[in-house]
Amino acid sequence: MPTILQWVRLLEEKIQQQTWYAAPYERRYRNEHVLPFIEREFREVYGSKVDALGSELQPPRVGMAGIGVDALVERMTVLGADSEDAAAAKRVDYAFKGNDLDVMQREAVREALVKRVSFAQIDRSADGRAVVGIEAAEQMAVHRMQHPPYDVDAALKVSVNEWTGQRTARLWLIGRTVDLLEADMAQHDPEGSNIVSRWAVVADVPSRLPVVPVVEFAHKARLLADPTSEIEPIASLCDIVDLIEGLMVFAGHFGAVPIRFGKGIELPKDKDGKPILDKDGRPMLGFNPRADHVWITTSKDAEFGQLTPAGLTSFVEWSDHAVSQIRSITKVASSYYRLDLKSHMSAELLKVDEAPMVRRVKSMGQYGSFGVAWRKLMQIILMIEDPASTALVQPRWGDPETRIESAAADGVQKLVASGMGVQTAAKKLLGWSEAEVSAAVAEYDAAEARKVERDALANDPVVSALTKQTSDGAASVGA
Repeated sequence: MPTILQWVRLLEEKIQQQTWYAAPYERRYRNEHVLPFIEREFREVYGSKVDALGSELQPPRVGMAGIGVDALVERMTVLGADSEDAAAAKRVDYAFKGNDLDVMQREAVREALVKRVSFAQIDRSADGRAVVGIEAAEQMAVHRMQHPPYDVDAALKVSVNEWTGQRTARLWLIGRTVDLLEADMAQHDPEGSNIVSRWAVVADVPSRLPVVPVVEFAHKARLLADPTSEIEPIASLCDIVDLIEGLMVFAGHFGAVPIRFGKGIELPKDKDGKPILDKDGRPMLGFNPRADHVWITTSKDAEFGQLTPAGLTSFVEWSDHAVSQIRSITKVASSYYRLDLKSHMSAELLKVDEAPMVRRVKSMGQYGSFGVAWRKLMQIILMIEDPASTALVQPRWGDPETRIESAAADGVQKLVASGMGVQTAAKKLLGWSEAEVSAAVAEYDAAEARKVERDALANDPVVSALTKQTSDGAASVGA
């Protein structure tokens, strides 16, 4: 069995590896990555203007990597918890929303797609409630069992005290929670291993849980391969798009804009017969040589002309080709890139355009490793909220398709008319929770009961006679 410091050494090295791996993809997601080639070209073409303007004049950065990640994140939505045990589902759903996971669940997925992993750590509050936090790959790492069920059997989080600058850490093992502090001097492992470390144990307490209360979010496409960033397979293509945009700036500046020329122009000269120079050291002209100014000279030998401008069509086609390659990998709909998007796109055409992305989102979330992670997270929450419960809790997923409300309502009506129960149809097509469906059904039943009661009273002869007598008496009094 590894000692505490052996676990810390292993997991701390893993945190460093995760940090190194995530750095370039984090820059691309934040749209901070600049191609060195384009940066050098900008400085050569525009000279000192680049430095003089500072951040105002920079090479183009399209942010293509962030577009794909954000598209998948906004479609992969967990609405809450679901279970055949209504009480268990209500408990977990309350904790889910109480810990702001209805908002932070997007950040968990975003971090995992950009940096390949993210984590959720579950703790027990003083009053016995589940407290959940989302952690980044630069601060936490986990180790998994080498046999089924392949659950996390060790986790480490390292943080820095913002007041003292001292590093602290917490290690979770099965049934144990260990707090550590980084000392000034290294010491030998008190448990007898060959590890020499500055980490020292300050607390070792039982966790009262049969599992490590940490869940890893990662998109695993293969069994034995490590998870990868969503940006890794498209990084070079994103660089190509940025390169094309940069070249379009040069082409537009020097080729696509019409270039006028003049010859035989008499230049203003000084008393020594030398051309008068402007502040940039160029000969002065009798006019402003801009495309939006009139060029005029008194010289009878002068001639003006214009070079044939180049077009940007080839650059646009090249960029569209690169983006189509990105789409073939990410499966993100063309509407996110404004490709082939027409103002008259029908609902059916939009559905076809989104179909590959919807299938991929479901394979990653509801039917993939993200779904497994959310299921484990909700089970740990239930362990803390209700230790005696043996219910199976699972996430309730939002529909990743663009919903056409009229089509959804029409679909529910048709399914109910064909014999499907109202509750099943509402959950399947509208994405309603069990509580929402139950409330809607109860409201409908109450309205139907009132309607039946009104009809019964209207057909009762005694009630009809009393109503008629009352109305006749009121008419006599009025007369």
